[in-house]
Amino acid sequence: MSAVSSPQVNPPSADALLLLATLSNPAVTSHIEHTEALAARDRALGASPASYGNLCTHFARTLAMTSPSALPESETAKLAQAQTPALHQLQVDPNAWISLRQMAGLLLKNAIASPPPANSDPSVQTDGLGRPAGGYMKLLPEYAAEIKPILLRCVSDPDLNIRRVASTTVSSAAISNKARGRMANMPISEWPELLPYLLGCVESGLTDTGRNENAAAALDGSLLTLRKMIEDNPTEFEHNAGPAFANLVPLLLGTFQSPTDRVKKEGLRCINNLIMTMPGGLIVHMNDYLGGLSALAADESWEVRRLVCQAIVTMLSLRTEYLQPHFPAIAEFMLKATSDPNEDVALEACEFWLTVASLEEEACTNEMYEYVGGLLPRLMPVLLRGMVYSEEQRIELLDANELDESNAADRSQDVAPIFHTSSAKRGGDESDDEGEDPDEDNDWNVRKCSAASLDCLSSMYGPEVILPPLLPGLKESLEHSDEWIREAGVLALGAIADGCSEAMVEHMGQLHPFLMAQLTDPSSIPQLKSIAAWCLGRYSHWAVDQVHAGQPDILGQMTEALMSRALDANRKVQVAMCSAFGVLVEAAGDLLVPYLEPVYRTLMQALSMYHARSLVTLFDILGSMADYLGPVIGEGSLPSIFVPPLLQVWHQLARNNPLDRISLPLVECLASTALVMGANYQPWALQTFDGAMSMIERCLMHLSTSEDNYADEEADPIVCAADLLDGLVEGLGANFPALLTSSTRYGEHFLGVLHTLTAHDVPGVRMSAFALFGDLARRAPGIIQPGMNELMAEAIACIDPMYPSVCNNAVWSIGEVCVKCEGNPDSLKPYAPDIVEKLITLLMGNAVSSEGHTLVVPGIAENASAAMGRLAKVNAADFVGPELGRFLLGWCEGMAKITDPTERRDAFQGFVLALRSNPQALQQASHNRAPSSAISSILFAISSWHIPEDGSGGSGANLISGDFAFSPFPPEEAELGRALTTLLQEIKASLGEDAWGQVDKSLPVNVRRLFRENYGL
Repeated sequence: MSAVSSPQVNPPSADALLLLATLSNPAVTSHIEHTEALAARDRALGASPASYGNLCTHFARTLAMTSPSALPESETAKLAQAQTPALHQLQVDPNAWISLRQMAGLLLKNAIASPPPANSDPSVQTDGLGRPAGGYMKLLPEYAAEIKPILLRCVSDPDLNIRRVASTTVSSAAISNKARGRMANMPISEWPELLPYLLGCVESGLTDTGRNENAAAALDGSLLTLRKMIEDNPTEFEHNAGPAFANLVPLLLGTFQSPTDRVKKEGLRCINNLIMTMPGGLIVHMNDYLGGLSALAADESWEVRRLVCQAIVTMLSLRTEYLQPHFPAIAEFMLKATSDPNEDVALEACEFWLTVASLEEEACTNEMYEYVGGLLPRLMPVLLRGMVYSEEQRIELLDANELDESNAADRSQDVAPIFHTSSAKRGGDESDDEGEDPDEDNDWNVRKCSAASLDCLSSMYGPEVILPPLLPGLKESLEHSDEWIREAGVLALGAIADGCSEAMVEHMGQLHPFLMAQLTDPSSIPQLKSIAAWCLGRYSHWAVDQVHAGQPDILGQMTEALMSRALDANRKVQVAMCSAFGVLVEAAGDLLVPYLEPVYRTLMQALSMYHARSLVTLFDILGSMADYLGPVIGEGSLPSIFVPPLLQVWHQLARNNPLDRISLPLVECLASTALVMGANYQPWALQTFDGAMSMIERCLMHLSTSEDNYADEEADPIVCAADLLDGLVEGLGANFPALLTSSTRYGEHFLGVLHTLTAHDVPGVRMSAFALFGDLARRAPGIIQPGMNELMAEAIACIDPMYPSVCNNAVWSIGEVCVKCEGNPDSLKPYAPDIVEKLITLLMGNAVSSEGHTLVVPGIAENASAAMGRLAKVNAADFVGPELGRFLLGWCEGMAKITDPTERRDAFQGFVLALRSNPQALQQASHNRAPSSAISSILFAISSWHIPEDGSGGSGANLISGDFAFSPFPPEEAELGRALTTLLQEIKASLGEDAWGQVDKSLPVNVRRLFRENYGL
């Protein structure tokens, strides 16, 4: 240790100190001086490798200098001449010198972790990821050789703040962090003395019995540094640390016996971060590690106990096999820790049960399953208690209730908008969460973890195991006079809805009226009303079943109750009611039609009183009503109840702030509404169209003034507005061109705006633009005809799997254009070669990232297969057939995955035409060997038509060797079925009996029988 830290450190220059003094003391430095100092730093770091290394060295020297008294007279004289307020502050305030050293360390860390480009010439190009083509500055060996021992010396500095900044700098310099885009400037592999020095400090600190302050500081700083390096990249640390790594785990285990809490905590953090990579040293000492955790389980420090629980949960999640032999003792400890008086410890311990219930089947042994099942009678009461708000939380919530009812407006920047996504949109991700627990805060806490654990455990064990130990405590909670405890009971009741729904049917006759009473009782606290609404939503399928069983009034009662509370003064209740009604809409669907008029009238009344947090939820629910109820919302007088008020709110929001994020879920809601209402939306179509175009126009203007320095989220208004335009296109169909004509302000600019959006920098904008382009091709192709060259060029350019959603929509839109070009191949002739080349890359899995990794994009093979089929239907012989041998295998694999009936039909029809135009593709696809592999691919693709959509045919294993029940070829596609039969018989005839016999033998028995019985093979 001393050999590294003993060399004399040269003093920094006066110029460096003056720069640091200006930057570290803003209280006595003007803004202009501070800005000039930053510019001077950047110039020095970016001028040349020598200038970069020189300034980094002076930063390091300053970090190590404990007092200005060490400066030589020449440098002191220079500082005296400067006479700046910042320098004067250094002379009169000892703490200012510590701040200066910290600033030096931070600037050194930033310079090393985020170095400037090696070439500061702005004309030098960047690569595809925005990185300078010439790379970044790197410390020259002579500068690194001086900085390294200085940093090690500072890791052991007596001042904690200096140790912290030095440890961060060492970690940033020695270990890369790809997640943050950081490469190591002084990699640990080229710093052989680093780990031995740190471990030497740890060993000296642990064995020191004289309470030497220097040894204690070195121990603390070394553990900090080790922890940060392991956190940043444990794999790189292990692989490049050298032979000294073998001593790491034993020394860290020694920290568990330290009398100092801080040492124990850092030692635990270090080893806990090694669990993911599980180095050999930890495996060898696993029993010692587990024994050490056991010894610390009852430590007086709650932070130590929390880290012990964290270690166990991490091991359970990632390395279950090491806990399996000790699981009973561990589970007993975690059960006790779940009731720890310290909430942080209890939360970490509660994660254990959630993790157990989330383990893969092979990780959770029968012994583990049985033992946790045996603990349930003791665990259920603990989880129920964990769901009850603490006294402190209750006080905070009651204060928040008063604030919520004060009618003060929310600020839009404090509200994360809910983006409603229509289930009718391509690529939509339909949620199945049945509403969220209406706790307003997003902090993960014991209450939420307890409820989530109960939820997962109920699904894991089922009602037969869960309910016997749970129901007595649940009944006690629901009947309790304390409404906070009742609230926790309702949360528990909702938590088991998924795992125990069928078994709870016999109790719902009593529980449902109870929940309705908690919801509608004016004296109930808002938290109880909210959780009752959420719980009702969780059991909404039971209510639907009751309607089918002959109790039609139950949905009307629920709707009336929820709507009455929707006008509650408390915003949490408002949000909970809207969310619960949205879940009910999903479950009940058309059964709610008789109640729509009063529902819409109530929601529009709520619209006039809601503020931001409630509004975004209301907009989302209105969008869900459009999705799940469909065209019925546009019938009769219903649209006049809710469409004009929504447009009025949008107009008011746009007038106050055209880019107000609260308007985004409103616009998405209108998109779903316009889509399902169809022609019934016509009275409001022009106002909606102009509003969407205005939103796009204003956002484009805003982004154009940002000098390309904006986040993708700033373009969200464009995305939402484009989705609204798409909703109008799909809803109005052939009437959309007339809408363009009627818009005197934006009609003639529409096509130009669409082209602008397809070429936009933000991927989300391009994704929505190509969805709009594809729907225009389907519904109103005449609109895009004048701009076809530009739009097709952008679509082809965006067939890039680096941006999966954009790529998928671009491919889909091209396929829709192809559909409209059947019978007119000349219109596609200029683009066909580029389309085919792009699609081949997708079909054959040849797309790679900038780092050389193969890109696998969900859904892209199916989309590309459909698009290739549609292109072949335009002109198979000239466009697709000549290159068929290059991608026949990938095309077959993609076609087998297509689920959309129309796209699958088009793909296979195009394939038949392409193969007929180039029969030699079978030989080419098999690389000029026997064409059996290509034929097998075709047969398996065709067999996909016979796999039942509901999965009733059997398992995948049965498909190969068992008794799989294939379904007949769809009768509505009989013509295609005949074409495929003819194609297969022609292929068999061309091969001859012997060659076909080899193909036939390669097929599983089930598949062979399928083609013999259905295709005459």
